[in-house]
Amino acid sequence: MNKKQKSLTNKGFSLVELIIVIAIMAVLVGVLAPQYIKYLDKSKISADKQLADNLRQAITTTMLDPDIDHTSSLAGGDIPDTADTFWKEVYGIMGVTNGDALEDALKYEKGAAITYSVSSTDSDVTVTVTYADTKKAANSFKVDKAGASTLTATP
Repeated sequence: MNKKQKSLTNKGFSLVELIIVIAIMAVLVGVLAPQYIKYLDKSKISADKQLADNLRQAITTTMLDPDIDHTSSLAGGDIPDTADTFWKEVYGIMGVTNGDALEDALKYEKGAAITYSVSSTDSDVTVTVTYADTKKAANSFKVDKAGASTLTATP
């Protein structure tokens, strides 16, 4: 056979070669997909931590404003849905209209519980995000004045 005849009979890959390539790709996807999902979850939790820290800073900034009565903020607890002057200012800084919109801004679990507490001695604010889903609850965290986030539950 000369080169011209050989090139006419060899037009592509054999079925066995294609099956081997597909099997290798399936193994790679099976190994890499869980790692990618973990990466996505970590990035969503990181975004939620940033949101909680921004909320903590907004509460602290609003408490320092002498023109705004912040006595309602000292009690701590759940982020209120209805806003008095203090919370309107906090929501304005955060770019949302109410507490529900703030909870919906969470990436890892929409509508997770956001609570805050204010230290009675030095008015330090701590924001806590608690995920309701039992599989995600282990990733709940607190953000304090140093910006440090700590897990509130262990996996």
